[in-house]
Amino acid sequence: MDMFKITTEVRTILLDNPNIVSLVEDKIFPVIAPDGTEGDFITYQRDGYKQTCTKYGVAEQIPYVNVAAVSDDYNCGQELASLIYDTLSGDFRNPDIHIQLEDSTEDFIDNKFIQVLQFSIQQK
Repeated sequence: MDMFKITTEVRTILLDNPNIVSLVEDKIFPVIAPDGTEGDFITYQRDGYKQTCTKYGVAEQIPYVNVAAVSDDYNCGQELASLIYDTLSGDFRNPDIHIQLEDSTEDFIDNKFIQVLQFSIQQK
């Protein structure tokens, strides 16, 4: 697992869910949506990284990724957050990783409701 490219894997997993695509199309952006993006969308970013070392080298790497559902409507944002949670939580084979929700919060910025979910990602 390349911790710097793990966000690309997260985006791929999200785009594989037809329910998410039906709500946001392909509007899943790294860090920030482009100016003028209309409607609901998702942003994602690596927010942290934990590395455990032993005397033999790196034993474990755990990146943390924030995924934000951004919506004009609070209920739609909650629905999108629920789909994100269901889609990303669990075990995956390619790459061989386990994704787990660590925290979540919500906010209101620039007339948009924002649901933020923070996931940890471990290589299996």
